[in-house]
Amino acid sequence: MNIMWQRFQTLLLLIVAGLLLSMFMTDMCYTMVESANGSGAIERYSIKFTERSQFLIFTFITFVLTVATISYFKKRLIQIRICIMNALILMGYQIWLIVTFFQLHETFTFTIPCLFPLISVVLLLLAIRYIGRDEAMVIINGNIVKHKKNKRKS
Repeated sequence: MNIMWQRFQTLLLLIVAGLLLSMFMTDMCYTMVESANGSGAIERYSIKFTERSQFLIFTFITFVLTVATISYFKKRLIQIRICIMNALILMGYQIWLIVTFFQLHETFTFTIPCLFPLISVVLLLLAIRYIGRDEAMVIINGNIVKHKKNKRKS
């Protein structure tokens, strides 16, 4: 278990999990509107990711997949497949956010966390690269050990 935390891909996956977890608590977009009581004060009206069920579902599923990916550290091929599936879901999520951006009233300003799915995709692709590198090292080392054992038997 200690070896799992020493891998660079685990750090990348933890960052992705942190980004997705933060989306549960942040605003998706906001606007400044004049107060309804006529005092001339300006109020901030915001929409959170959790207030829209489709975004809540996307965030929850991708967060759970990321945590599941971390737990499969000994099964690298399954880890790669889950990362690929998660990256595809996150791309769909980012596209949906872009569509929502164009559908909302122009006074709304989107926040930085709207880019977290795209950042997560990039980090997942990097993690896939490092997971694949580890799997290649295991396969190569396994073949070397087999070759040495066969030489000793001869």
